Amino acid sequence: MTDRVDTVIVGGGTAGCVLANRLSSNPAHRVALLEAGPDFGPVAEGRWPAELIGGAYVESEYDWGYEVIVHGQRLRYTRGRVIGGSSAVNATGINWGLRRDYDAWAAAGNPGWGFDDLAPYFRLVERFEGDGLPERSRDGMLPVTASEATSPFLESLKEAYEAAGLRPADIGGPDALEGYGVTTRNQRNGRRIHAAEAYLDPVRNRSNLTIVDHALVDRLEWRDGRVTGVRYRRNGEERTIEAGRVVLAAGTIGDPLILQRSGIGPEERLRVLLPRGSAIHPLAGVGRNLHDHFGTRAFYRPSLQFYQLLAERNPDLPPDGRFALAARVRSARSLDAYDLNIGITHTARPTRHSNPLAPLPDVISAIIFLVHLKGTGSVEISGPDPSDPPIIDPGIGDNDDIEAVARGVEWVRSRFAHRSMWEWIGLEELPGPAVNGPSIRAWVRNHLALYHHPTGTCKMGPASDPTAVVDHTGKVHGFDNLYVADAAIMPSIPRGMIVLTVYAIAEKIAAGLAA
Repeated sequence: MTDRVDTVIVGGGTAGCVLANRLSSNPAHRVALLEAGPDFGPVAEGRWPAELIGGAYVESEYDWGYEVIVHGQRLRYTRGRVIGGSSAVNATGINWGLRRDYDAWAAAGNPGWGFDDLAPYFRLVERFEGDGLPERSRDGMLPVTASEATSPFLESLKEAYEAAGLRPADIGGPDALEGYGVTTRNQRNGRRIHAAEAYLDPVRNRSNLTIVDHALVDRLEWRDGRVTGVRYRRNGEERTIEAGRVVLAAGTIGDPLILQRSGIGPEERLRVLLPRGSAIHPLAGVGRNLHDHFGTRAFYRPSLQFYQLLAERNPDLPPDGRFALAARVRSARSLDAYDLNIGITHTARPTRHSNPLAPLPDVISAIIFLVHLKGTGSVEISGPDPSDPPIIDPGIGDNDDIEAVARGVEWVRSRFAHRSMWEWIGLEELPGPAVNGPSIRAWVRNHLALYHHPTGTCKMGPASDPTAVVDHTGKVHGFDNLYVADAAIMPSIPRGMIVLTVYAIAEKIAAGLAA
């Protein structure tokens, strides 16, 4: 089967939904959106699985099933395989990142990618529905709300934070170099608003937009620096769609795999992996420069009077409330900005169990993640077929990075040991009081967790940069009609959650393509 459209968008995730919306706004321009996973239609029609519209991170069947090995641990590397992509399975945290991180992109030879250049696109995306946070956008496509504002426990925690020199700040905004504040999420009334609902549902009825789900892209067809079509599989059938232009939005893992299977990437490696005689377009950076945030989690048992104190001091707390306080923290005072995100959460009431012998899950959790790191990894095909599992090295475990996370564990301990916290904290369950000094570093290595924020495998940069894959317009070096428009093009990873940046990248590149 062969079709032809003006633009093929490969990947119906966060960026793909934005691109489909914006590029199909011209009724004369025919757009096809290919997604490997299912499409459940408009959210308002009620066919979406509950776990994909709930407000929490989920592990579900709508996932690529990737795994990575980190210090002997086999860790799941969650990437959404469904219309809406990872925005349909993530933890819904959203923020703007730090101004200087984006300014570094422009300074690296990417004109138009400094913070002031990106800010209008952040504003096209975010629609903050709440009080406070005056710098946040109120006019965008994606509803964003703040977490439960406070609780008696968090008020005591704020006192402990202020004793360490932290002050209230918009820790989702671009300018707080450290501080504490509320978390923000792309939720409304506890329900996830993913990219498919925010961007795709409003335009599904456009006659020039075709959405093809269960479309597993094999490779791009190209010659002489020009892509002519996309080959994919659907329902056991090989199909090709001809295209005037192709925009890859298959994510940081998917984009380099498609390029490499198409013969675009590190030449020596592709000559080994692809069939003899395959056309090769050498681009050494395809699949390199993988960055991801990582860290660990610590757990504390509430004191015996914890829930009684909550009820006495604020009887109006919602019984099903989950309260959170986030902080931007420096692992060393010599740093000029934060490198750790620390989130503390607790529930308003203890969980009841039908089995009285079941272990109590009622804990105070501390998530300690490194968001400014040194380690880098890579993504590589293991063979020429899309069913061949990828080889993913997340680049985790640099000694300096482990040291920073360990200092974060120690920082949380010091805050929970503050006198304002004595009546709230029972005992430390993990790592546990026996884990101290050098043993904390070993414990961190053995208890790493991923943030699932992969970036950078199709790095943006000038042609003079031998590791760059795309230019500042998103166009792949050496091609005149092939683009990448998602997290894969980030030259370096911004601090904090990346999803708003992914939306903004797609908005910015779509604006350039539509011009």
